[in-house]
Amino acid sequence: MMHLSLLFSALLCQVTGLETVIGLYGKTVEIPCNIKIAKVEDIMLTKWKYSNGPSVAGDLLIKQKNENATVSATKEYKHRVSMAANFSLLLADAKLTDQHTFTCLMVYGGDIKEYSFKLVVQKLPEPLFITEKAEALEIGKRTKLGTCVAKNGNPAANIVWLKNNKTLSSDGNRILINETVVKEPGSDLLTVASTLQFSAEKDDTGAQFSCRAEHPQGRDLVSPPQTFTITLSCPAEYRSDLLSQAEHHS
Repeated sequence: MMHLSLLFSALLCQVTGLETVIGLYGKTVEIPCNIKIAKVEDIMLTKWKYSNGPSVAGDLLIKQKNENATVSATKEYKHRVSMAANFSLLLADAKLTDQHTFTCLMVYGGDIKEYSFKLVVQKLPEPLFITEKAEALEIGKRTKLGTCVAKNGNPAANIVWLKNNKTLSSDGNRILINETVVKEPGSDLLTVASTLQFSAEKDDTGAQFSCRAEHPQGRDLVSPPQTFTITLSCPAEYRSDLLSQAEHHS
């Protein structure tokens, strides 16, 4: 059989533009070869490889005509790649570190054609919960109501606070929302924590507060609603008058 490098130099190589494939974290991703050909029997060779900048590159699979695909990958891909009957690449247990450019190379009919795909791995965050909840909200005093946490997602979720299912937005006065994003060690998944500070009014008695995560993999992730005791602050001078009256009558 003609050596592969000699065959490549003798044939015309055509490369197409880059497309994006969305894969789910922890699932098997299928990356299509996407080469339109007249006859499967004309395919002499199919090869999959990956790259991500000048320092990251490697071969994954190669299939000669009338032969089974052979895994040429090493290390992290050796036991995670296979080729489907339609020449697609099957990548098991997708991770964020798999976000490379994957290229299908096919030799047939006097041509070499390559199709490249950028893999983007997404994960819906875990169910939302509100932590560090306030014991009570004081009328007219901005108080930390709680922190909404969306753990282990990718990309980072956008957290929206709700009062009676209506969106709350920072106004620099009664409502202040601060957000932090942390990359989890080991997985590189992103955890978002959004803290709501809220100045209550009398009408907020019985109001239900919750938070919602907006994410490409779903928008129906909402925390269980929470209600808070609403208290009325007592001015210092008023408390002093009450104390004086109590001492006078004792």
